[in-house]
Amino acid sequence: MQQSNIAILGFGLSGSTFHAPLINSIPGLKITHILSSQVAKINQLYPMVKVVSELDEILSNSTIDLVVNTLPNLEHYSVTKKCLQAGKHVVVEKPFVIDSVDGEDLIALAKERGLLLSVYHNRRWDNGFLTLKHILPQLGDIYLYQAYFDRFRPTANLTKWREQDIKGSGLLYDLGSHLIDQALDLFGLPESIYADLAIQRPSAKSIDYFQIELYYPSLRVIIGSSSVMANSRPVVSLYGTNGSYVKHGLDPQEASLRAGLTPLDSDYALEDLSMAGVLNEMVGDSLQNNTIVSLNGAYLEYYQLIYNSLLSGVVAPVSAESALWVIKIIEKAILSASLGQRVNLAS
Repeated sequence: MQQSNIAILGFGLSGSTFHAPLINSIPGLKITHILSSQVAKINQLYPMVKVVSELDEILSNSTIDLVVNTLPNLEHYSVTKKCLQAGKHVVVEKPFVIDSVDGEDLIALAKERGLLLSVYHNRRWDNGFLTLKHILPQLGDIYLYQAYFDRFRPTANLTKWREQDIKGSGLLYDLGSHLIDQALDLFGLPESIYADLAIQRPSAKSIDYFQIELYYPSLRVIIGSSSVMANSRPVVSLYGTNGSYVKHGLDPQEASLRAGLTPLDSDYALEDLSMAGVLNEMVGDSLQNNTIVSLNGAYLEYYQLIYNSLLSGVVAPVSAESALWVIKIIEKAILSASLGQRVNLAS
């Protein structure tokens, strides 16, 4: 089996939890270098990996095929550009970039160099989202889709850069990126957008609440997130002329990964049946109510497809172009909130 060597930039929550265990589970992908100061932790988990302190040690190493950029949002553009200029394929943690003009620059550079450039929108492989996509054709013409990614964190943790008052921080770029990407994956680009953005908690410095409405000719998409939601709203719900599907509870893959499990473990990402979705569907002249056990979540699929892309040049699992539209929607949401009105995507 042909091997592709991987370097991970950063070993915080993203690098250590959402990337390294998945990469390490794919035959043919090998983590050879990690850029981090957490030498002891990495040596314990991945003793064969070389820990480096300077980016140049990775960029100058001709044996490294792919770089995974999990550094803070402000470094997504600048560091990814350096990696592409060094001839490396790149996976960027979401959000792709902070400013869409920077994303356009990276896309052009990757095309010019013939390099893979993909963004880690792993929530396309959430169990509820996969189940919803499977059920969608049964529900007829869809008129309303709602998705929420709620948390109960009534006090802001200002030691985390995501909650500080810096560009690209806050829930809109963090969880909003996931929700927007899922909506665009399902329905394509909307015609217009309305957004309500807020800093609600007294201790907060960045956006900790948002609700965005995406307008299509007849469909309405409502997505949102709150930091003060002890009883979370449905993670996904879909309403059509032939019925509805509603699911509570986040995909258990994150909890499993945080607990040190990998997709190779038999008890990885097992969902309690109480979190199964409910399908109300017209059968004949009656509306029937059924519990739908979720399809298995599949974050591992992303890196399997990345390996396939490196091996044969097939299209990346999440294109940089699709991830760029997420950033453009975020920019329109910020504009809408500042104006207090609905704005057209094309304007």
